[in-house]
Amino acid sequence: MDDDLDLQLRQLVYAAQNHPQKSAERRKILNKLIAKIQSSGKLKKFVEWRQKLTHFPDIYSEAEANTYLEICKDIEDYRPEHPVMAWVNQIFTWRFHDVRRQYRRRTQTLSLDELDSRNSGSDKPVSKELSRVQNEIKDKLISETEDELEISTTKSFVNNDPEGLLQNTYIGEDTNANLQKVILMRLDHEKWEDISQKLGHPISRLSELYQRNIKKRKIIDYFRKYLQ
Repeated sequence: MDDDLDLQLRQLVYAAQNHPQKSAERRKILNKLIAKIQSSGKLKKFVEWRQKLTHFPDIYSEAEANTYLEICKDIEDYRPEHPVMAWVNQIFTWRFHDVRRQYRRRTQTLSLDELDSRNSGSDKPVSKELSRVQNEIKDKLISETEDELEISTTKSFVNNDPEGLLQNTYIGEDTNANLQKVILMRLDHEKWEDISQKLGHPISRLSELYQRNIKKRKIIDYFRKYLQ
């Protein structure tokens, strides 16, 4: 069974490698490859982290999407001495731990209650340290409030899309699967797998639409024009 799967995956990988980058033919084959990987049941589960990580589903989904992007971008890097799923799961492992570390950095903040309890009966140097950390947390809270306002402003702009540029950037001929919808869903922290189900396209294709276009000069200038 595993040999049959590996043969099918290898055929798709080789077929993709034989078409020019960014060609429609390569894209179609890569979509088939990602769909086959998703349905194989062989993608690494990281069960040892499931109970340890509060945001495990989000971390898993983001790492999975990043893995598919990397596979599509670096399909020439596959070497036939390894099974395709071994290559895929190695990339997935790297991306999973990248995202896990990013989430950990976001949440590494001591609560004021913890600091107060540690400070009871302590000397002045510790009190100074507490004061310093309290000020850091205060600054962080102010920063987070400003971030929330910025996100709210950005969501309002994307939703209005005054020139229709985001609505008119879409996948193939499917105007419903457009950049405006994907950005709004990402701003609402929706998982890529949920976005995929709602818009009816593979995660790799939707992520490509998002990642490729938000780096384009005309999109960057569009945001700057209305948000600065």
